[in-house]
Amino acid sequence: MRPETRFTKSDDVYVAYSVLGVGDRNVVVSLAGPTHLEAMWEIPELAGFLEQLSTIARVAVFDKRGVGLSDRVSGDVDVATGAADIIAVMDAAEFETAVLVGGIDGGLACLAAAALYPERVLGIVGNELVATFIRDEDHPYGLIPETVQALQSISTEGGWGEARTLDMFGGQIGRDARVVGAWQRWERMAATPTTAAWSLRSMLAADARPFLADVHVPVLLLHVKDVPLVDVRAVHWLADHLEDARVVELGGSFLDLIVAGGPVLDELEDFLLGTRVSGGTRRELVAMLVTDLCGSTETAARVGEDAWRRLLEDHRRVVREALTRHGGREIDTAGDGFLATFRLASQAMSCAADIRDRCQADGVAVRQGVHAGEVSLVDGGVAGQAVHATARVAALAAAGEVLVSDTALMLAPGHHLPVEPAGTRTLRGLPGRWRLHRLGVPQ
Repeated sequence: MRPETRFTKSDDVYVAYSVLGVGDRNVVVSLAGPTHLEAMWEIPELAGFLEQLSTIARVAVFDKRGVGLSDRVSGDVDVATGAADIIAVMDAAEFETAVLVGGIDGGLACLAAAALYPERVLGIVGNELVATFIRDEDHPYGLIPETVQALQSISTEGGWGEARTLDMFGGQIGRDARVVGAWQRWERMAATPTTAAWSLRSMLAADARPFLADVHVPVLLLHVKDVPLVDVRAVHWLADHLEDARVVELGGSFLDLIVAGGPVLDELEDFLLGTRVSGGTRRELVAMLVTDLCGSTETAARVGEDAWRRLLEDHRRVVREALTRHGGREIDTAGDGFLATFRLASQAMSCAADIRDRCQADGVAVRQGVHAGEVSLVDGGVAGQAVHATARVAALAAAGEVLVSDTALMLAPGHHLPVEPAGTRTLRGLPGRWRLHRLGVPQ
């Protein structure tokens, strides 16, 4: 059933939006380019994407100001204005917080929203998202030149409304006559050729770089390798300039990848829930430990490069010996930190205490976090919300401290070292408040 289209005001502009789905998680979808809320439901691939997403979250989707069913405007729309429109939609949908999903120019507004309204945004999933399409000394990447030329010719030379954009990212599905006809109608209802050209100009002038330093939520950047829209180096540039971002490169075409059970929905569900709808990924309940050597930068500057390298090698040896003794499996080593999994939560806690005590004896302080949850097993590693939660627990620990989540503690009744309450805390980018415990020493 198609959701009802509603209108809300952002400043003095009416923005059209729809809400569908159930659940205690909220997602706002900011689609790329000109859109039309009602015509999109005639394209089963797009409709199916939103419908399946709505099985795991409440979903709000909207037409950006200037296109579709929203008010037309004059002048370019900057990313800060786009961010305000996202918040207006969240207010109308009664979403206190949400994960934002944005494609291309829609994703730029998501970045600005996370920076300008940090209390409202839990995370961002960006598709073909780059910081800006402007090329300069600081940012030598952007849209692929041939792509810009093709988009400009579509809007200025009579190609708009003929579904020529499908040639860029439609793939096998985009060659289906049914899809082509529905896409033509969608384009015509979303914008006139003049409005499409205006939308392209606004996109090419958009720049989210001033907001990047204030984005403090997890960001997942999806890049479709077989769609010639953006330079992959621009996607990695953005990831390098964000506090907590990772890039996932996917093969195929855009429409082929968003179908129900496809990899884009897999990645979205993994980001939201730590599970994957396709069933192709094996999942397990594991205990996890994240370690972080405190004061690394200061220590390296104080002792010099050679001494720091020896200290780091000794530290890694200590951690790996403790993992071996307590049945841990090293998953990832990033600089001076470790992510490890265990079959039992009690093993993770004992290992953390061992690392803490041995490092303290060596005059080194480590902060650590222990959590347990369901993870997806991918490419020899683990993924999902539980992994992010473990890292957030570790980040809250003080030097020499081990913090343990309530979940991990409940999975080790009577089989752990003494603990004391450490209060309830919020974990950045994750919903709710989390009860934490401080791991003590044997009596």
